[in-house]
Amino acid sequence: MAPPRPAPRHLGALLVAVCAAGVLATAVLPSSAATLVSDLTQALAAAAAAGATARHAAASAGLRMRTAWWLLAAACGSWSAGQAYWTVLAARGESPFPSLADVGFLGFSACAVLALAVHPAGGGRTGRWQRCLDAVMTTGAVGLVSWQTALGAVLREDTGHDVAARLLLAAYPVADVALVVLAVLLVTRTAGDRRPLNLVAAGVTAMAVADSAFTYLAATSAYDGGTADAGWTLAFVLLAVAGLCRPATAAGAAPAGHAARRTSAAASLLPYAPVTLALGAALVRTLGGGTLAQGEELVVAVVIAALLARQYGTVRENVRLADDLAAREAQLRRLAFSDPLTGLANRALFLDRLEHALALHARDMRPVAVVFLDLDDFKAVNDTLGHAAGDELLQGVAGRLTGSLRAGDTVARLGGDEFAVVLEDGGDAGEAAARVAAAMALPFTVAGTLRPVGASTGVVALGPGDAAVGADELMARADAAMYAAKRAGKGRVVHHGAPA
Repeated sequence: MAPPRPAPRHLGALLVAVCAAGVLATAVLPSSAATLVSDLTQALAAAAAAGATARHAAASAGLRMRTAWWLLAAACGSWSAGQAYWTVLAARGESPFPSLADVGFLGFSACAVLALAVHPAGGGRTGRWQRCLDAVMTTGAVGLVSWQTALGAVLREDTGHDVAARLLLAAYPVADVALVVLAVLLVTRTAGDRRPLNLVAAGVTAMAVADSAFTYLAATSAYDGGTADAGWTLAFVLLAVAGLCRPATAAGAAPAGHAARRTSAAASLLPYAPVTLALGAALVRTLGGGTLAQGEELVVAVVIAALLARQYGTVRENVRLADDLAAREAQLRRLAFSDPLTGLANRALFLDRLEHALALHARDMRPVAVVFLDLDDFKAVNDTLGHAAGDELLQGVAGRLTGSLRAGDTVARLGGDEFAVVLEDGGDAGEAAARVAAAMALPFTVAGTLRPVGASTGVVALGPGDAAVGADELMARADAAMYAAKRAGKGRVVHHGAPA
């Protein structure tokens, strides 16, 4: 029986331990031995990252996702080959820069840029205009930081290399700017489980920092290997751990719940990190008595303008979302408290208004009344003309009720062919019932024909001197009056407490 395969997290822990031991050894070994150990540690980390990312690519779902991880594996393999050649030249005592090793190193940048460009994004929370402004902000900020460190050192301070070597040195920070910008934008745009992608972004950022340190030190003739190379080791350890993560089954599949929203919100803040770093560095430099070149001032102005534009757009988007939310809440409230067929208040809203009116009656002795009507022989309309005709009739009744009553009266359909009205603020129940009866006396157009439709109406009213009652009791009185109207021959109005 074959032994069990080591778990990916155990392989990751082993790689971290080995690389950490290699980095620590460079601090205690003699200079020549430290350089060799550092070179070997970097080659090992890059090779491990190539294997881990290739493993991730083979297990990934989707052509674009697999292609992205295969390109990342090729990038790590290219860097590992370049580092192996560098190590051989350094062990022979030959100068490894510039050399063919740089082909492997720049091959990493080329393949990694393609990998980030191909990697699918799940949409995230950012719109197209936000992504454009994020691209401008991030590119300007990262480019400004690079210019103030590595790239500026190559073009301003490098006096120890010829033009070809200086261009080669400048190629590293330029490529790193593209990598960091693409990584930031990709993380910002991608929703769901981004752990592998976050580790890749951290890895290329560590690579950019290490390249910048190497470029600056090489430009100023101060590079001597050893502990200065720890950034490259860290970069490939992060990439290797990313490759050991479980591949996503579907790109951009966002998890449900509050955690997903919190993660997306954190990712949307990522473009502000390089902007804060760049503007902070420019401010510190200015406060320290230094000056910014005209080109640097222009870049700072562009970054600030893009930042303000993004904030303005975000505020407008938030206002629009708030308005949409308020409109949807109002619509949901209407749906919750209105009858879908007639548009009148439903039973829930009717009882709410009635209880409110009864509370005012109990407290301030304000009059309140209920008019309750039930259509006569409505079942015959459904049976002879169909339910569509019945619905048409109910809609016609609703229109006549609202047209014959005051705007402040609550007209409701309680269900079926039952309707009710709450009269407040001194509305005369007798007059209201008479107007309703007059409106119902006219024939209705139902299924293209005129049809007389009667209604039995019960009325109950509470005056200032009447004892307070509950909604159930008042509705029971109105219901009793309505049935008294039906027993008296239908099409009548009966007041509670009065003879039918």
